[in-house]
Amino acid sequence: MKKFFTVSGIMILLLILDCSVMPFISINGYYPSLLLIFSIYFSLISGTEEAIIIGAMSGIMQDVYFTGVLGVNGFSNLIVCLLAAQIGKAIFKEKYLIPIVCNFILSLLKGLIIFAIAFFIKESITLNSVVFISLYNFVIGLFMYKFIYKLSEKTFMKNYWKY
Repeated sequence: MKKFFTVSGIMILLLILDCSVMPFISINGYYPSLLLIFSIYFSLISGTEEAIIIGAMSGIMQDVYFTGVLGVNGFSNLIVCLLAAQIGKAIFKEKYLIPIVCNFILSLLKGLIIFAIAFFIKESITLNSVVFISLYNFVIGLFMYKFIYKLSEKTFMKNYWKY
């Protein structure tokens, strides 16, 4: 239960930071998504069941805050987190290079999924924004992975989810 409240609290805090602080550190109007970075890294470390929960929760949280079509972020985060969990099964999580590169690639994939959906519903998103946001997520992710990995190594985080 402690794991659930810890992860939920972190996700709520990161959403608040995404909505309030991150726009102030934007570069050319682009800013990173701390919630997406956390979701990718936590899914890489934790596994498939947690990836489903984290991906769905983070996507729904982003859908509620950001305007547009409801479910786009939920769908894209779920796909990205599931892929992260699959990658996480095959890597050494103690090494930082692969997870950080995966963060960039999976952020890019999420942006491309949203770009494709936006194209079909006649919304305007540029590929430049997808690339810049992914690069920004990569840079911020350099500093976040170590914290998330150490958090996942705590004994109370090793327990399985209990509903």
